[in-house]
Amino acid sequence: MSFFEENVRKFFIPVQFQKGDFMLSAGKVEHFLYYIERGIVRYFYYNTLKDKEITTDFTFSGQFCLSYASFVKQIPSVLQMQALTDIKAYKIGRSQLEKLMNNIEVVKIKAVILEKLFVEKSERELRFLTQTPEENYLYLLQKEPVLLQNIPLKYIASYIGITPQALSRIRKRIVL
Repeated sequence: MSFFEENVRKFFIPVQFQKGDFMLSAGKVEHFLYYIERGIVRYFYYNTLKDKEITTDFTFSGQFCLSYASFVKQIPSVLQMQALTDIKAYKIGRSQLEKLMNNIEVVKIKAVILEKLFVEKSERELRFLTQTPEENYLYLLQKEPVLLQNIPLKYIASYIGITPQALSRIRKRIVL
C-alpha cells in the first residue's frame, strides 16, 4: 500500500452513495473532500435560461471529488454532484484536512493533486474552445473510452455542449 493510500484510509472516513444520490446539492456549502475508490460522479448545474442541466465534469475511481470553490471559500455551491453508479468513497472534512497540512508529505500530495486537476481543466477548456463537438466526441472516444462506456449519452451530449440528437448524428457519421 502506498503512502497515499495508507493516509487516505488513515485520515478519511469511508462513505457510500447509491446510484442517483446527490453528494452535494446546489445551494449547499461543500464541507468534504472525497476520494472515489469505486464509482462515477457527475458534476452539473441547472441553467435556468435554457431550462436544462449542463454537465461540466465527471470523476472516476481513483480520483478526488468536491465542489472546489465552495470548499475553499465556504460559499453555497452552484454545482451539484450526483452518483452515476454506486459509490464507495472516503471523505475528510475541511478542518481535518487543514490539520494534515502540517505533514510535508501530505502537502506534497496536495500539490500534485492540485497541479494535475489544474492541467486537466486547462486542457479540457482549450479543447472545448478550439474543437468542434465532433472533434470533442472523437477525443473522448480515443482518450476516455471508460467515460463513453459508463455514462448515459444524454450526459455525454451535455458535457460536450450539444443536444442528444446532435450527438446521435455525430455517432452515425463516425460509424459510417
